Amino acid sequence: MEIKTTRFGNIEIDENLIITLPEGILGFEDIKRYIILDHFDKESPFKWLQSVEDPSLAFVITDPLIFVPDYKTKVSKEEIKSIKLSDAGKAIIVVIVNIKRDHSEITINLQGPIVINAEKKLAKQVVIRESDYSVRHVIFSRNQKETLTTEPSKYKKVAKSHSL
Repeated sequence: MEIKTTRFGNIEIDENLIITLPEGILGFEDIKRYIILDHFDKESPFKWLQSVEDPSLAFVITDPLIFVPDYKTKVSKEEIKSIKLSDAGKAIIVVIVNIKRDHSEITINLQGPIVINAEKKLAKQVVIRESDYSVRHVIFSRNQKETLTTEPSKYKKVAKSHSL
């Protein structure tokens, strides 16, 4: 299947890899179908969550465990049920990356992870209400002496690294 994108031009994708978010992403509830694309370099910790429906809509995503090794997501059974995920251990968790226009800071949204059931190709963005996680957890800042590192997190690790 060929899709049009504003970032990558026309690209051929495998329809079997399309992920459906039945409720969309917060602020983009009407856009339901996405594909995960490599971020130019396959070794990059970042990927693109590209809309199949809207050529201009794409989110940079990453595995939160790369930047917050003890990141933990509490997801209700109802939320897991809605994406037909029978075993929480099989979930792939990604977070949306935000990059300031001047590239002076990169943050990740730890309060709004996307839980993916890779087997069923279903996903849901969940909101973690009762936590100390930030919607703008800094992973890079020109003001930091070290890049792409953060202070050790105080949260407990739940799962192994997620394969994207």
